Amino acid sequence: MEGISISNKEYRAKDGVSSTDLKQMTKSPAHFRYWKDNPQEDTPALLFGRAVHKYVLEKDDFFSEFAVMPNYDRRTKEGKAAWLLFLDQNAGKDIITAEDFETVKAMREALYSTPFVEKLLSGRKELSFFRKDDSTGLTMKCRPDCLTTLEDMHLLIDYKSTTDASNDAFMRDAIKLKYDMQMGYYKDIVDAELGREHEVVFIAQEKSAPYVVNILAANEYFIKSGRDMYRTYLDMYAECDSTGNWYGFVKDGVNTLGLPGWLQRQYGNNESEE
Repeated sequence: MEGISISNKEYRAKDGVSSTDLKQMTKSPAHFRYWKDNPQEDTPALLFGRAVHKYVLEKDDFFSEFAVMPNYDRRTKEGKAAWLLFLDQNAGKDIITAEDFETVKAMREALYSTPFVEKLLSGRKELSFFRKDDSTGLTMKCRPDCLTTLEDMHLLIDYKSTTDASNDAFMRDAIKLKYDMQMGYYKDIVDAELGREHEVVFIAQEKSAPYVVNILAANEYFIKSGRDMYRTYLDMYAECDSTGNWYGFVKDGVNTLGLPGWLQRQYGNNESEE
């Protein structure tokens, strides 16, 4: 299956376990269940990130999903009326401020002026993939930013906006935000569906001027870490889904409270010296 072209809202409405679902499962099954049953409004940061993502990857389709807020003076009767008309005309769209939109445009300009970025993002964007997991029977789903072929290399591209795109800072963010699990999941789905291996490449861009860009290729250990992690939480999801027990931190019995591995090893070394 070569992937299907549907809107992000259509993709989210379709059945299947996404990497975002699994990220919630890492907190606990109970956290996931509450998050799923009680959708939260986007924070300003999340809304801005989605706007950048859309404008960078699908500029021509941006205004089908987003609207830019005019500077109405809503303290006046005329301003309030104009604001209500604007909301009515853009029902169902996400709304960003004119100031944020200027930042979004500046980020796109800086991004595409970075060497090699245009080639990396020249492939097919925002395709949706669905695949039945052989082990659990669950439907896995993903929506890669871009799939690009350069000569004999098949690339799975993921664009991230960030506060610090330097190598070390982005590596720390990638582990903290579980980008390894996300891209291990994406890679396994896409590789299986398309019948070929893909290399994972991140394009990281800072959200403040001068909006600098970094390009980072994920190595085998990054992907292996992500694969091991998603496998753990996909199996956990399947068990909870089967039993209906979306437990919290206690599944059965009592958890053990110990010491961090490095500190525990220090005690072991001291005992061996004695």
